[in-house]
Amino acid sequence: MKNKKTMVAMGIGMIFLFLFASSTLPAPKLPKFITIASYPIGSLGTILATAFSDAIEKKTGIKARPTPADTDMGRVLPVKKGEAQAAVLTAATVYFASNGLGEFGAKQWGPQRLRLVFAGNVIHHGLAVKADSGIKTWADLKGKKVAFPPGLFALTVPALLAYGGLSKDDVTVVKAAGYTAGIKMVMDGSADACHACPVSPIMKEWESAPYGLRYLPMDSKDQDAWEHMKKYAPFMASPIWADYGGLGEGGPKWLAFYPYTMTSYDTVDKEVIYTIVKAMDEGYDLYKDVKKPSSGEWTLENTLTLKKPVYIPFHPGLIQYAKEKGKWTPELEAWQTKAIKEEKKKIADWKPKP
Repeated sequence: MKNKKTMVAMGIGMIFLFLFASSTLPAPKLPKFITIASYPIGSLGTILATAFSDAIEKKTGIKARPTPADTDMGRVLPVKKGEAQAAVLTAATVYFASNGLGEFGAKQWGPQRLRLVFAGNVIHHGLAVKADSGIKTWADLKGKKVAFPPGLFALTVPALLAYGGLSKDDVTVVKAAGYTAGIKMVMDGSADACHACPVSPIMKEWESAPYGLRYLPMDSKDQDAWEHMKKYAPFMASPIWADYGGLGEGGPKWLAFYPYTMTSYDTVDKEVIYTIVKAMDEGYDLYKDVKKPSSGEWTLENTLTLKKPVYIPFHPGLIQYAKEKGKWTPELEAWQTKAIKEEKKKIADWKPKP
């Protein structure tokens, strides 16, 4: 009996020591600052990054801030170097960086091991002309001047033309300094058409101008046309009903789209990303009304859906949180396994541009 009591006492003691040791284990080391790289000041990206930083700070007590940058590389590099934990990027930038294309095609870059942290609103895209220009169909665009900005738009403009059954050879190429510059060229008459996103503030200005705004028609049921577009810009997604922003003639309409994302690297600590994701999910009310409707579309559900295109694997920190919330599914696990496998092959096969 004495031995039995001794064993029970020892057992209780061991349990106590285990519980005590568990309760005194050091908490995961989190940074003193959380930094989110973003687009230039005044852009939707920085408005969102500022709102997200505020929510993260209020939910975690960790100081958080956005750091605007003018270029894609300027937004990705701080995360790569460990100076930022994540970046607010469009899916187009994510596609370029994760595939080692464009400025990421240099030898020191190549396909980047990017990971999705959070996602939300989509960005609508179309080819815009003046409403009084007489250009009503894609065929009417033949021989007309089309603005061609550099970088990403060297793919999206040909992609939009391909949707309409056209190529660069069917139009007059007019070089533009950038996206906004291309829009201004149409507004001042230097060009006839340009890539335009209704959510851009300048599109509201164009919409209210005397000459009006028109997007060339896109049909949600014309699968061949969408496939032609994606051959030039694979990151441009299938049609979406656009019902806000500078939409011009006819109001809401079908346009192309790709999503905004919060993206990180696989090297950023899982606990750090878990903390960010949890703060975003629990702090939704702190940012949802900042820039309606875009800011309200950043949810855990929108992050995890496979109905909208996902271009990179999910970050382990996001996966950990999704599992805790009961949101991680066999379908997502299968997609993740496939994405990691494709990434390894992509990195192995990649060659720097000459």
